[in-house]
Amino acid sequence: MVRKWGRSPETHFMTGIGLAMVFGAVLALSLVLACPLLAATSPLATITLRSEAKVTGTAITLGEIARIDYHLSEEEGKAKPKLEQINVGRAPLPGNSRQIAIGHIEVRLRQAGIHPSTVILVPPPGGSVTVTTATQEVNKDLVTAVVLDCLKEQAGDGFYIDVEAGEALPLIVPLGELELRLGTLPPGPGSYRVGVGIYVDGQRHRTIQVRVQLRPKTPVIVAASDILAGSIIHRDDVEKVILETSSSDQMFAEPEAVIGLEASRTIRAGDPITADDIAVSVLIQSGDTVVIEAISGAIMAKTPGVALQSGKLGDWIRVQNTESRKEIVARIIGKGVVRVELEAGK
Repeated sequence: MVRKWGRSPETHFMTGIGLAMVFGAVLALSLVLACPLLAATSPLATITLRSEAKVTGTAITLGEIARIDYHLSEEEGKAKPKLEQINVGRAPLPGNSRQIAIGHIEVRLRQAGIHPSTVILVPPPGGSVTVTTATQEVNKDLVTAVVLDCLKEQAGDGFYIDVEAGEALPLIVPLGELELRLGTLPPGPGSYRVGVGIYVDGQRHRTIQVRVQLRPKTPVIVAASDILAGSIIHRDDVEKVILETSSSDQMFAEPEAVIGLEASRTIRAGDPITADDIAVSVLIQSGDTVVIEAISGAIMAKTPGVALQSGKLGDWIRVQNTESRKEIVARIIGKGVVRVELEAGK
């Protein structure tokens, strides 16, 4: 038997079908592969990086260092991603700068769920963005005012408040919403160091220390009317008031301290009477009966005593407590009046 090798018509038909199927599969695959290419021709946006940028706050956003032009239809624009708000990184400290390269932007886009291939990134001429931070100044006046307001709110009107806020000031901080927060406030009269936290946009930038002093307000003696130089001060010439400003050791707390003394210069009505306004003379002779004022914080106690030395206004002399017979050293603050200041708790 002779066998002939060749293709039948049916074989030719099946071969044509196979070729058609292969061609169709290739065409379908080419269309699938062409989709990204078509998408690439319609980028989401063009991001043009600036050569230099000055940012505010403590974080760098993409909108601060680049111009962003969206390529979306009006309908697509309603759901566009907010590229401007993408966090690029931490802002440099005031006085420093930071370089942001295009590769860093691509990483941040990926972290935000945006593939870099869907946008056009245009680098700056130098290849990276030089970022600096806009700043503001925290000065002594600002810190003092904030601390005073807080202490007055807590302590009320019963204290003289002194604030010393010169340390580390002025301080340059990033531009943003500035807030000063006080640490533990003083519990009462005395001298303290208080921490003041400086926050920008809710982030703590630094804590500085200020010194505060709270002193109980005590009455002082002022002239009720003009007192002429050389005249003797009488009871009707003076009155007791509370001053808004802090009193000094040169002022008097009781009328008896100045009554009967001579004015060394003219004292105008309303002015506090100080040691400089009184003629310097011997106010207490050795053996005189005196009043001893003992002060501890906001507490004052008075007791009778006898002067063991003579002295003038402001002098320190030895006196004897009549009740306890104890000798102490006290300062003359007026005619027949001496004062000793005790540490709190003693």
